[in-house]
Amino acid sequence: MKIVSCFFIILAGIFWGCSSPQNLKTDDKGIAFVNDSIQYRVEFLTPHSARILSLPKGDTLVTQRLVVSDSLPRFQNFTTKEGTKELTFSTEELTVLFNIEEKAFSFFETKTGKLLLKEKGNGESRTFTNTSVAGEECLNVVQRFVPDNEEALYGLGQYQNGVMNYRGDSVLFLQANMDIVNPFLVSTNRYGILWDNYSSSMFKDDETGYSFSSEVADASDYYFVYGKDMDEVIAGYRELTGEVPMFGKWVYGFWQSKERYKSFAELENVVKEYRKRKIPLDNIVQDWEYWGGKEYWNRLSFDQKNFDNPEAVINRLHNRYNVHFMLSVWPGFGPKTKVYAELDSVNALFNEPTWAGYKIFDAYNPYARDIFWQKLKTGLFNKGVDAWWMDATEPSFRDGFTQLKQEEKTKSAGKTYIGTFHRYLNVYSLELIRFLHEKLRKETDEKRVFILTRSAFASQQKYAAAVWSGDVSASWQNMKKQLAAGLNLSMSGIPYWTSDIGGFFVTERGAQFPEGLKSDEYKELYSRWFQFGAFSPLFRAHGTNVPREIWQFGSPGTVYYDNQLQYIKLRYRLLPYIYSLSYKVTAENYTMFRGLAMDFTQDTQTFNVNNAYMFGPAFLVRPVFEPLSVSAKTATYLPAHKGGCWYNFWTGEAVKCGQIHNMHTPLDVMPLYIKGGSVIPFAEEKQYTTEFPDTNLEVRIYSGADAAFDWYDDEGDSYRYQQGMFSQVRFQWYEDDQKFVIGERNGNYDGMPKNVHLTIRLYSPEQPEPVEKSIQYSGQEVTLFF
Repeated sequence: MKIVSCFFIILAGIFWGCSSPQNLKTDDKGIAFVNDSIQYRVEFLTPHSARILSLPKGDTLVTQRLVVSDSLPRFQNFTTKEGTKELTFSTEELTVLFNIEEKAFSFFETKTGKLLLKEKGNGESRTFTNTSVAGEECLNVVQRFVPDNEEALYGLGQYQNGVMNYRGDSVLFLQANMDIVNPFLVSTNRYGILWDNYSSSMFKDDETGYSFSSEVADASDYYFVYGKDMDEVIAGYRELTGEVPMFGKWVYGFWQSKERYKSFAELENVVKEYRKRKIPLDNIVQDWEYWGGKEYWNRLSFDQKNFDNPEAVINRLHNRYNVHFMLSVWPGFGPKTKVYAELDSVNALFNEPTWAGYKIFDAYNPYARDIFWQKLKTGLFNKGVDAWWMDATEPSFRDGFTQLKQEEKTKSAGKTYIGTFHRYLNVYSLELIRFLHEKLRKETDEKRVFILTRSAFASQQKYAAAVWSGDVSASWQNMKKQLAAGLNLSMSGIPYWTSDIGGFFVTERGAQFPEGLKSDEYKELYSRWFQFGAFSPLFRAHGTNVPREIWQFGSPGTVYYDNQLQYIKLRYRLLPYIYSLSYKVTAENYTMFRGLAMDFTQDTQTFNVNNAYMFGPAFLVRPVFEPLSVSAKTATYLPAHKGGCWYNFWTGEAVKCGQIHNMHTPLDVMPLYIKGGSVIPFAEEKQYTTEFPDTNLEVRIYSGADAAFDWYDDEGDSYRYQQGMFSQVRFQWYEDDQKFVIGERNGNYDGMPKNVHLTIRLYSPEQPEPVEKSIQYSGQEVTLFF
């Protein structure tokens, strides 16, 4: 064998090599060669990720790549070994091997030689079929892999199938009201695959292996990502597609929303009632029809009859009530709106009918985007709107509740500015949110962009976008499905997710509660879903058919009212924990909403768990997915770990790990377990997230193993954190020495309290009650012994 350095002089104009695989061509992107009439490229983007691009010899790329920027620098420090039977490309972390006879790639961990994944051999790794779709010549592509028999597979987006582990299963990559496509697969074997295609596609796993297939393609184009654990794999996805910006602290408080407030007066009275009752609240949401009738659909301004003087009202919400104001915006416009006329003048409206008579605009068209932005800026942004609820971004034509109907109607809309919908079927939301974020971000450094949207695609996390799970109908089964749906979306690299607490529909569309709030059975479901919402990345009450303000469910002293109040207050007490994790998402590409397999990969019993999850490193959350009439106890599998035990959050009792534990769960108790070897900061109760600085913290240590937590804080809602204006304090527990170290404070920001009173409570299996110590912390390192 001969060793070929990757630092060859780039030959001008050469993109693909000749027909012999031994005659490799190196350029500033990577390595190119041809084998058996297929042209291949291998491009390392980092030491642990590589793009594998293949297409028939003589073909060229047609589809615009929208997910991984072509300007992203390629990693050049790799070596190439050329042999008679194989080609080997290696970095210090990842080795990519091409078997010439098998016509297949394999991927190895460089340091150990461990096989991570291989393509199917025997010349069956990829299939290209020439075809014509929507009047254009293209390829149908199938790419096949052979995984390890024991590995579990996650990610791929959000789907309403209740599936957690995709071994032996399949999924359609088609956007719909309640389905979100993100074609990034994550394996317990410590790798990920990003399938870079935007047309109607499918993932399928069976006894022969798994495959990705796409209807409209110009190549098989995927990115292989290796990591030492699943967190590193997801981080590798974000390195390729974009890191996650921070949201304002208010985003992690409680949101009140419903379909819909019919006037500013009604909305303001709801906020006033929250403050009167001293129920914490950070965000009030106005749903649709603030614009007037259907002919004025989404006019990008407020109707003067019921939503007069918006600037003054929003200022009052900010200054008198200290809440943020989020507004619903759609990608379609009624025929009597000015924006409709302007978009129509540049031929940027699709003629495909919609359920409400509006027309969807071409978000792929830069001229149309400018029209959209100018109207939104003048009519809404300049009035003081804080956050943007981009609804129906699949986009919603008609019959969008099922994937196949959504596909049919979207394709029927024809061509976009950049090509047919057949080719760019799944990326409408990506293009819309990308441009909106860019415009919003340029406006100010004082307010962080926040966008909630119903659809997403790979890389959308880069654009300050969170998602929710769509118009789900209320039932116990559907509530449970939301957990697997949200976890898989989160594990595909899009970290911020929520659902409509209690289900969007309650009395219709298959919901099981025709009597609405007259039904205690529905109020029980709502109570359980509310508990789940308090431990979701975003905490949001929303839906139709019944009102969603907490006093609508009962009076103070009733279990339905008190349950909601209890979990809202707990959420606010946990804000130092949650907000610190949000910084970790941004700074370290962390994932806070975690399938159990992420933290307990060595415990294969976690692989198919679809009823529990980790909320950050400490909390194992087990929502209750059945009524008390079925069972008064809830069983939870508690994975084995080095801390040796889990703690019942409500009682402090230690429970052995590696077993199923049954907890009594009356209506106000959702099983919460703390991993032995955890540190958690708690704040005082607040009415809103920035009501006062955290000058009093409770820090709980749950013993069992060494543990650390980095407490992060900043101003709360500016981009100065990017210039280093924040503080961090490391809390470190040493199990053997029974020692707790509060590290030196690093950093500073405007309004940072100089002194913080810390109450430290140590929980241990041996003690029925926690041991408590208190100190005044002024930023210097402090060591406490227990």
